[in-house]
Amino acid sequence: MAIPIIKNSIFTVILLFCTLFNVAIAKDPNQYFNNEIIVRTVTNLKTTADVDRLVSLCQQYRIATVAVAFKQDEDDEIPSGYVFYPSSIAPVAAGYAKFDILQYLIAAAHAKKINIKAWIPKFHDQVAYKKNASWRMMVYRDGKTVPFAENNSEYFVNPLHPDVQKYELAIIKEIVTRYNIDGVVLDWIRFNGYNMDLSDTTRQHYKKEFGYDPLTIDFTTENSKRIQWNHYRMDGIASYIQRVKKTIRAIKPALTLDAFVLSPAWKELAQDPRRFAGSIDSISPMCYYDDWNYPVEWIYGKRSDAILPLIRQKVPHKDIIPVFDTNWDPQIYKQIFTNLHNIHTIGWFHYGKWTSREIRRISSYTDLDE
Repeated sequence: MAIPIIKNSIFTVILLFCTLFNVAIAKDPNQYFNNEIIVRTVTNLKTTADVDRLVSLCQQYRIATVAVAFKQDEDDEIPSGYVFYPSSIAPVAAGYAKFDILQYLIAAAHAKKINIKAWIPKFHDQVAYKKNASWRMMVYRDGKTVPFAENNSEYFVNPLHPDVQKYELAIIKEIVTRYNIDGVVLDWIRFNGYNMDLSDTTRQHYKKEFGYDPLTIDFTTENSKRIQWNHYRMDGIASYIQRVKKTIRAIKPALTLDAFVLSPAWKELAQDPRRFAGSIDSISPMCYYDDWNYPVEWIYGKRSDAILPLIRQKVPHKDIIPVFDTNWDPQIYKQIFTNLHNIHTIGWFHYGKWTSREIRRISSYTDLDE
């Protein structure tokens, strides 16, 4: 009977020590998280000094992975669709043609055992939008179809157009061939509402397959035709992601594929993870609850539209990497982390420049050794 008493005594001492010095004991190993940061190249990486600083901070604060933009995502500093490497396909952003800063980043990061994912936004692409008028996402509004360019700042191209897919796949192939990356993460692989894409190309294909013009659908209510239409678009998105997988695996079989996604509850986006689960290795739900004025429970709770439970239901056997903003109250993160299950990695998005303050903060939220 002496041995169990000694074990219990030792455990009591350890527990007391951890309580006094605020060291966390995790009953579940999944409470320990790897950190992955998402880096906008246009804001963060212009010189080798920028790269050296970022890599040094990542090493210091044990950032496991950097997902870095190889292609511009927004229409702010520069138009979406510009790339940050010497491409022979897409136009190169000013300052990135002569010196390959992404190649430098990969070498520097790998020297410190930090993984690099190529973050490649897809169908939000002003360059492609202006390259060919027939590629534009068309939306039905006020009795007519018009290009979707919301507020002259959201330029979408048609995810279903064969030539759009060919163009976007060529960029992926160029990146995967040229760079020793550890993975690819896709973004903007969706529509923005039920009433798009209604271009002539899509309408002709749809009418040939289903026997009616999608313009006859009532997009404002739930009905059998709208459901059929949305399934068609969901299948189109899933088929494209499958093509991405085949493209990258033909070049580098060990390369991982991830995707940034919004909530499956927003069916109008036609982004159904269940349909492309077989093509991805992990999935990264964008959990920006405050962007949509939701309570934090929307991330993990029992609500019918809670994003992480819905994603888990859709892809039960895939790694989920939830993506959070960096500027929430520390108590919010504590509340979220207490309610996370079977999560191994946290993704962090910061729109501006990653500083030591930002990286130190996210590390303190997830590093239970500190």
